[in-house]
Amino acid sequence: MPVGKSSQDTPSHRSISIDFETPYDDLFPSVNDPSVQFYLDAMRIYLGICTGSVSMEDAVKAVDQLKANPEYVAYPTNPTIVPINNVFKNKVLANLKTLSKFNLLTKDSVRSAYTFAFLTEEVPITKTDLDVLSFLTIDPTSSLVKAAEILQMAPRTVARALDRIRERHFVRFSALLDYSAFNIQSVMLFFTLKEDIEWAEVEQGLSEYAFTKSLLKTTMTDLGYATFMIPNRERNVPAFHESVRQVSKTYFDYASLHYQTGSGAKSNIALFADSRWSPAQAVASPFEDAELDIAGLPLILLCKGLQNDFGQTDLAVGTQLQLDVRAPPSKISKSLSARGWEIDPRRVSQVIHKLDDRALIQPYATIQGLGLSTNFCFEIVCTESWRDRILSTIVTFPWTMYYLSARGIVVWTSVPAYHQVEYYQVFRALQQMSGVETVQPIMTISQSGSRSTIDLIGNWVYEDGVWSVRPEEVDLRQCLPP
Repeated sequence: MPVGKSSQDTPSHRSISIDFETPYDDLFPSVNDPSVQFYLDAMRIYLGICTGSVSMEDAVKAVDQLKANPEYVAYPTNPTIVPINNVFKNKVLANLKTLSKFNLLTKDSVRSAYTFAFLTEEVPITKTDLDVLSFLTIDPTSSLVKAAEILQMAPRTVARALDRIRERHFVRFSALLDYSAFNIQSVMLFFTLKEDIEWAEVEQGLSEYAFTKSLLKTTMTDLGYATFMIPNRERNVPAFHESVRQVSKTYFDYASLHYQTGSGAKSNIALFADSRWSPAQAVASPFEDAELDIAGLPLILLCKGLQNDFGQTDLAVGTQLQLDVRAPPSKISKSLSARGWEIDPRRVSQVIHKLDDRALIQPYATIQGLGLSTNFCFEIVCTESWRDRILSTIVTFPWTMYYLSARGIVVWTSVPAYHQVEYYQVFRALQQMSGVETVQPIMTISQSGSRSTIDLIGNWVYEDGVWSVRPEEVDLRQCLPP
């Protein structure tokens, strides 16, 4: 059954065609705009999972159909990885009723109904749960037995605490992956639009580009960014770079490319006590220390370049670890099978050890709850020495993710609202430093979701370290004519 009341009422766009029903199908309006339908479909999938009327396997197939909609590139949405609980389900239902009551069927209205349904609500954390979280932010892949031994708890106590911090505090255990090992170059483009250019035009073009992984631009700032995955660095990056240079003349006042050289993520739970975050030391004296503390530099997942003994199977497993690095091999095998990859649990386990042994993967925890409600992204163009100084400072913040390039560093950080001005000023103070060229902020955003790499490589063939993608295919001018 198609999503909505009647597919005949939506001649310009067909809903996803997975055959399932939910008890709430009558709440879904019929619409003509495919971008609006995208969010309605996502809500219906989530309700189907919650009510048990759709299996996880069918939900994954439905999400694969969602990804065919260009709206997915602009706002990646995967209802199969949203925690299943009655709070979220009831919010979705209430928001659907509000849409119908006031006939709010614009893209912005329906998108808000979807995203606002999953906003986290702050719940006090117990000492046991905080102890478990503190340990797992340091060792995200630790076994329950090891964690229990170190924390002097029963394994069952740790397991229950883990379930609670995932459901109540929306903690996720993810992983960064070195794409360069598979001959894929990660690239970020920061930009501001020319005065006579409409964002919708650029957004549409970038959404249609086959190598776009994510897009982010808010109405609050002029700055936006796009991330790309370019296969065959030596062969294709020059063509990509030149195409960006050409289209920039027409579309962008500012265009800044970062070719990834490393990445990392860090939580600093030690700042959290008695339900409140203490400010990091850098808030009081930002970058006043003239000496770089080498010991303070964080763990970085460096891009090591092509590893000839790694292939598509290894990459497929790695992409699933990015979703849940604590998932057992059997679960990863099942998820891959639903996407057409038949990799048995034993082989999955071997790949995980192989990725870990070669330092091609770095686990980390993402903390959405516990009062970290304000999010910043900063593009900082600077010298290498300043990049290291910035790194040693930002890892003292509550939660930070960083993306390194020869051009500088990109930082995402989540901080409590009552300290947002102080942390913002830390970054703005960099602008006055010799060796720092620019500091560009995007405020009140979290790091956006994105297309899965396993989706991007779906039509590529990989053999002897080379993808079947030619330079002319990565030319951005196909989607954004100069």
